[in-house]
Amino acid sequence: MISNSSIEIPILDLKVGMYVSKLDRPWLDTPFPLQGVLMRTEKDIQALKNICQFVFVDVERSEPFVVQKHLPFAVSNIAAASAANRNPSHPDNSQKQFQLDPILQRVKTYEDFRTAEQEIPAATKAYNFTLALLDDITNNIERDIKFDIHAAHEVVDTLCESVIRNPDAALLLAQLKSTGKELYDSAVKTSVHMLAFGRHLGLPRRELSVLGLGGLLMDIGKQRLPKEIQAKRSMYLKPAERKLMKQHIAYSQEIVTRLCNVTDDVIKIVTQHHERENGNGYPLSLYANQIHPYGRMAAVVDSYEELIWGQPGMPGLRPFEAIKELKGNAQNGLNFALVEQFAHCISIFPVGCLVELNTGEVAIVLSQNRTQRFLPRIMIICDAKKKPYDNPITIDLKKFDLSPAGVPYKITNDLPQGAYGIDPKRFYL
Repeated sequence: MISNSSIEIPILDLKVGMYVSKLDRPWLDTPFPLQGVLMRTEKDIQALKNICQFVFVDVERSEPFVVQKHLPFAVSNIAAASAANRNPSHPDNSQKQFQLDPILQRVKTYEDFRTAEQEIPAATKAYNFTLALLDDITNNIERDIKFDIHAAHEVVDTLCESVIRNPDAALLLAQLKSTGKELYDSAVKTSVHMLAFGRHLGLPRRELSVLGLGGLLMDIGKQRLPKEIQAKRSMYLKPAERKLMKQHIAYSQEIVTRLCNVTDDVIKIVTQHHERENGNGYPLSLYANQIHPYGRMAAVVDSYEELIWGQPGMPGLRPFEAIKELKGNAQNGLNFALVEQFAHCISIFPVGCLVELNTGEVAIVLSQNRTQRFLPRIMIICDAKKKPYDNPITIDLKKFDLSPAGVPYKITNDLPQGAYGIDPKRFYL
């Protein structure tokens, strides 16, 4: 049985790393104080085995590798539900919907060569180089002068090397660092997300640079739009503004194709990141595998950033909510397999996000644990009353450090940026 993101499994199949969201009996009959719990130890599992025959496991909150063998059953139900809405004039791609394109098959497994803290200085330098490049590009666009694509390649390569060593440093900067120029911040964040996504998929080093450059340039045409709509979220655009916004694809294509030595794959990212596999995207209404795999990746990244992008008086979605929304959108044009992989890449507690602990304290996620993404390294920055600590505490959740009350720290909730008036940049940047 499946309900949205939950699958029913026999109690004997319960594993460490699974997140149990519902039982076959009331939670009050169990030793767990909260409804919903991550299985951290065999002792946790045994406690449920003593009283339950089956449980419901939340796929989105569980470690991917422990639920993977249960996913085909769940996926087949989703595929059946979405098949009815598929355009019958096109071939049935239900069997391919949950498989990665051969171009995106893993060829390399990247290891972290540095900790996030060790990589921060180099990531900051690469990040600042990228911002300076965007400044040069903007000036050249305003004067109708071609910008130096060789310089762009060199800058993206520097950012790429940082992401290869450890993506968490650049992801943290992308989440927290702000220039006050929305288009700049969005371009660098998109480039970092594309690089981290490609690294997660295990793509070759040369392809990572393609993804990074494509992510950096894919919205460059927005600089030719009226300033009052450049940074607006799509869902808040008026019909006339939406029509104008769609022109940024043509502007971006014109700017990028004028350059020498820009690969076709980069151009595909620029021109196809608003295409959708059901044919409902723009500008060409491409369908399914008419869209380049990198264009599909860019569509997922762009959609995620749109969901978490806040505006004054209109905060973006929390990361977990955004991932759930993305998975819903996978039935309406985004590639399901890539949405799943992107969710695994960034985790539901992404680097730089705010989380609330079982102690009531607030922390910022500093780096991921690649094998147990629900147990990241965090910095506790506020007490249970949401008052900032003078000396924030850094802990690694996978080490099961105990709170002053003698219980292991756990993340109970993710928080929107700016929750309780907290500015994470004060504590880390």
